[in-house]
Amino acid sequence: MNFLEKLDFLMNRYSLNKRTLSINSDIPYTTIDNWYKRGYEGLKLPTLRKLAEYFNTTLDYWILDEITDPNYGKSVGFAVEYAEMEHIKKYRALDPIGQSHVNLVLDWETTRLSSLKEKDGRIAELQAAPAAIIELSSHSGSQHLAEYFHDASAGAGIFILGNEAAARIAISDSDWDERTDYVIRVNGDSMEPDYKDGDNVMVSQHMELDYGDIGIFIVNGKAYIKEYGETELISRNPDYPNIIVHEADNIVCMGKVIGKLEGKYEIISN
Repeated sequence: MNFLEKLDFLMNRYSLNKRTLSINSDIPYTTIDNWYKRGYEGLKLPTLRKLAEYFNTTLDYWILDEITDPNYGKSVGFAVEYAEMEHIKKYRALDPIGQSHVNLVLDWETTRLSSLKEKDGRIAELQAAPAAIIELSSHSGSQHLAEYFHDASAGAGIFILGNEAAARIAISDSDWDERTDYVIRVNGDSMEPDYKDGDNVMVSQHMELDYGDIGIFIVNGKAYIKEYGETELISRNPDYPNIIVHEADNIVCMGKVIGKLEGKYEIISN
C-alpha cells in the first residue's frame, strides 16, 4: 500500500473528507488536496507526525510498504492491498455468526487449494521420475486418496464447523472418478430415492452447477445435500419440504455431486 492508499483507508474507516481531516489534524487543506492532484513526493516529517498523532498510528505505518496494522505498525512480512484491507473492515463489522460463516468458507477453500497443490506435487514427481520398464498388471488393487466428511443432511440439517469431521479414505480404481475433490456421507432420507441415508457421494468443486443438479450446500452453518433450484433447495422426497432461500440467509455451494461411491473404501485417518 502506498501513502495515499493508507490515507484513504483511514479516512474511509473514520468517514472523513479532506476538509474535515485538515481541520482536525491541523494540516492545510491545500496540502492534502495537492497530494491527490500532484503527488506526495515532498512529504515532510512534521506532516507525517501530525497524521500519526491524529490517527494514533506509528510513523512506520506511513513509511514502510509492509506495515499492515495502523495502530501498532506491526509487519506481517507481506504487502496488503487496499481491497484486502476493505475486506478486513467488512469482516470486523460482522456479528459472530457472520464471521463464523466467513471462517467456514476460508477453511474449506484453504483445504481445497492445499489438496490441489498436493495433487500437483505428486504429478510433478511422477513426471520428473526416470523412465522404467514396468510389468503390466490389474489395477483393481490401486487406491486413490480423498477427503471424507461426516455428514451432509438429507433432512433437518447437520451443523458443520469446518474440517473437524474430515478423514482420509482410500478408494479403489473401479470407483474412482478423477473429478472427485471429496466424499461426504448422506444423513437422512429427504433425497430418496436418488440418495439414501448412509450413501457416500463424490463431490467436485470445479464443475459448474446448473438448476436441477445435486450439490452440497452450507445454509446458515448447516450442511445439506439438495437439488439446486432457482429460489430454493429442493428435496426429491415429496415427504420433505424444500429449503426456501431468503435474502438474509448465508448460503455457500461446496460443490456438485457427481455420483455415489458404490464399492468398498477404507478410512485411513480420522
